[in-house]
Amino acid sequence: MTTTTKTNAAFGRSGSPSTNGHGSPGRSAVAPPNRRVRVPELAIGVLVLVAFALGALLWHLSTTSKSAALVLASGVSRGEVVEATDLRTAYISTDEQLVRVTDPASVVGKVALNDLSAGTLMTPAAVADASVLEPGDGVVGLALDPGQYPALGLAPGDRVNVVRSGDAPVDPNGADVNQVLARGATVFEVEELASDRKLVSIRLSEADAETVAAAAGSGALRLVLVAS
Repeated sequence: MTTTTKTNAAFGRSGSPSTNGHGSPGRSAVAPPNRRVRVPELAIGVLVLVAFALGALLWHLSTTSKSAALVLASGVSRGEVVEATDLRTAYISTDEQLVRVTDPASVVGKVALNDLSAGTLMTPAAVADASVLEPGDGVVGLALDPGQYPALGLAPGDRVNVVRSGDAPVDPNGADVNQVLARGATVFEVEELASDRKLVSIRLSEADAETVAAAAGSGALRLVLVAS
């Protein structure tokens, strides 16, 4: 028996049925477009931002003037002498009249007019010259009880008037004993005594010093703190 093998013309070589050009086309893989990072544009943007930031910083520095000034490295109490070791240099931005670091002699050796804490900016108004005797001056010491000196206290450099109060013995000639013996005296030194008493040495003219010293024995003298 003869078996005839017919080549089915309807099949292609691959064994797939022929569609005569009307079959489903094969799926073609379409790759999405690649996202390219635009490096030049990004770099330019960063450079622009950096340039703006740098420009703003330079402008701020140009408009902010800082200068060297003296500040206290440690606290100084009212009436104490300012020493070189009490000072340090700081760079600050301020319109306040400051003692330049190139002129430390402006404050060294002078007395503080108020209690000054560490970090205080030193100005000419913060200190005063220590009292120094000159020809024609005299210094007299007064031992004073509370009430005979201001409750605020006294410090070297303060200006005071010396007043004799009504507790003094009555003048037999009828003169007014409530009088000012000296005006504009300068506190030379203050020493603390027991029971809140103070020994206050004041500098004034030689003639006024003799007058005050003569009246000091009555115990009726008072010191009046006045503006410098």
